Amino acid sequence: MSHDATPRSRTRRTTLAALLLTTTVTATLAVAGSASAASGDGHQAPRAGSTYGGYDGDYGKGWTDNYRYDKDYGKPWGGGVTDKQRIADVAVTASGPRQLDHNQEQRWVVEFTNKGSATAKNVRSSTTMPNGIRYLAHRISEGHASETLTSDGRIVLSIGDLAPGRTVRLEIAGRAPSYGGGTVQLSTSVTASGPERTTGNNTAVVQTRIA
Repeated sequence: MSHDATPRSRTRRTTLAALLLTTTVTATLAVAGSASAASGDGHQAPRAGSTYGGYDGDYGKGWTDNYRYDKDYGKPWGGGVTDKQRIADVAVTASGPRQLDHNQEQRWVVEFTNKGSATAKNVRSSTTMPNGIRYLAHRISEGHASETLTSDGRIVLSIGDLAPGRTVRLEIAGRAPSYGGGTVQLSTSVTASGPERTTGNNTAVVQTRIA
C-alpha cells in the first residue's frame, strides 16, 4: 500500500531541484563567456576607452601618425626655398660688333635679367654708347621699362620690379664715324634696391674697333 509524501518532504525535493537548475545555468553562462572571449584570432576584445592596434575610434586623425620624421636636409622637401633664402640677383649682359667700317651702321643688344629667387625692386639701368658712334635709335624688344635719352647720350631705363627669371632687352642702333680709328666701347650697368646674391654681374662692356 503506497502513501503520498508528506508536505515537508515535497518542499525539500522542490528546493533541491531549484538549486540544481540555478547551478547548471550559471555554469553554462560561464562556459559560453569563456568561449566567446577565446574565439576569433586569439585577441581579447578591447576594453571600453582603450586603444586596439593603435586605433581608438577617432576618425579625425591619422591612424599611423605616431612616428614623426624630423630629419632636416637643408630645405623643404617640396623643392621650395624658404623666405629667408630668397634673394634677388639682377645681371646685365651686352653684345655688339667687334669691328666697324667708317659710316657703317650696327646694332648693340643689352639684356637685364633677374637670376635670383626673389623679385628685384626698383631696377634701374644706364647705358652709354661708344665714343664716336652716332646714336640713331633704340627700342625695348622684350619686357617693359620706361626709357630716357639724356643730354650726354646715355639711355636710362626705369624697369621697376623684375620677377625671378624675367628679362628686359634693350636694342640700340648706331653709326660709325666717317674717319678716324681705334677701339671704343659701350658700357652699361644695372642696380636694384635691396640685397642681391652678387653684384659682380651688374656691369658689362662691349669693345668695338673702328677700321
